Amino acid sequence: MSGTRKRLTLLAFMLGAGCGDQTPTESPVLLTDHLGREIVLHGLNLSGTHKNSPTGFAWHTEADFARMRDEWGLNAVRLVLGWSKLEPQRDTFSRAYLDDIEVRLDWAEAHGLHVLLDFHQDLWGPAFGSNGAPVWATMDGGFAYTPVDPWWFNYLSPAVGSAFSALWTNDRLQHEYFDAWAEVATRFGDHPAVIGYDLMNEPWYGFEWPLTFEAERLLPFYKGCLAAIRAVDPDATIFFEPPAFPTASGLASQMPAFGDENVVYVPHYYDPLVHEGIAYLGATDLLDQAIANKAAEAQMHGAPLVIGEFGGLSTAFGFESYLQDLMTAFDRHAAGWMAWDYDKDDGGGFGMVDSSLNVTPNLVPLIRVYPSAVAGRIESYSFDHETREFTLDYASAPSAFGPTVISVPDEWLYAAGFQVTSTDAPGTWSWAFDDATNMLSVWHD
Repeated sequence: MSGTRKRLTLLAFMLGAGCGDQTPTESPVLLTDHLGREIVLHGLNLSGTHKNSPTGFAWHTEADFARMRDEWGLNAVRLVLGWSKLEPQRDTFSRAYLDDIEVRLDWAEAHGLHVLLDFHQDLWGPAFGSNGAPVWATMDGGFAYTPVDPWWFNYLSPAVGSAFSALWTNDRLQHEYFDAWAEVATRFGDHPAVIGYDLMNEPWYGFEWPLTFEAERLLPFYKGCLAAIRAVDPDATIFFEPPAFPTASGLASQMPAFGDENVVYVPHYYDPLVHEGIAYLGATDLLDQAIANKAAEAQMHGAPLVIGEFGGLSTAFGFESYLQDLMTAFDRHAAGWMAWDYDKDDGGGFGMVDSSLNVTPNLVPLIRVYPSAVAGRIESYSFDHETREFTLDYASAPSAFGPTVISVPDEWLYAAGFQVTSTDAPGTWSWAFDDATNMLSVWHD
């Protein structure tokens, strides 16, 4: 490894601190920016209320984008999009919807946020009272659809299954989906805020055999999406997911190696008991093993790991401990993440703010110090939420330019101030903190 190994540490004034044990995933693949710096994504999904809004977007304004970066120290947004909103009629793309997307991308760029464009679906689409694919693209096999509770049981409906299987097996319908992605990539491929394309949220098997679905159906479908996007955006970074059921609970994906150098693995993770608001049992070993399994899958793909969704009902017993333990596991395995979601919540749900825009218990543990962009190779990093100690080990790299940038939400974490130390010799490194953006920049010779 070229470059000099260094350890950078932040300590809160008036707080004792001890360096916790850190066993990172071996040599994780990480995203890089245009300066060759390794970047770690910490962000929010935006948002659940987009799903059923007539326009495809909800109540958020530019102030919300500013708040994510300048108050909470986040650097990314997973922007929920809908195929039905983009293409309400076959071969007719909504210019108004594309314009609305661009407005939000411009807000993100103005406030230093990376945006992941997410083709979202739940229960296929509006034909089944949900969001995703347009009605004209729905082949329900002639089955009647009667909704049941809880909502995710409806994936077992024959009508929903038929719609998904049609996508996996119908060449024309697949190319309709590819064309929709190409339309988005043509419009936004050169937008500086766009970091990539999340090909489909939580794909479902339909009537396909689960053990062979990922290899025989899903991966070829993803390759088709990739080809359509790369035809108009040759440098596009592709983000891809395994089926959420059962992998979102920590079980293994069956997908073979993706086979592309510019892809990112974005599985979801939801502890079933926390998701349903019951309890966190404190099984940190099992939680860490679940994330370790996802990190191993990312390495198999030769891809960075970003957890595309996670969260739970804040009414669950031990909820705050769950989020703290989950954050520790993410850091240990160098996983980026996008929490679900930036919405209003007054009743112990998933939302990050209440109706008065005050933060909820879902958000507080997510406000933490992390390496936003590192001019070198990240070896490990950790943050102790109690002592406020952050430690980053990295090796400098001649191919990386610009400063190493650490996100430090000081108003939340360091009311009495903080100090920065490095194992580099005095006079060979320096740092400066921009309080307006929560960014700590570090330079070394």
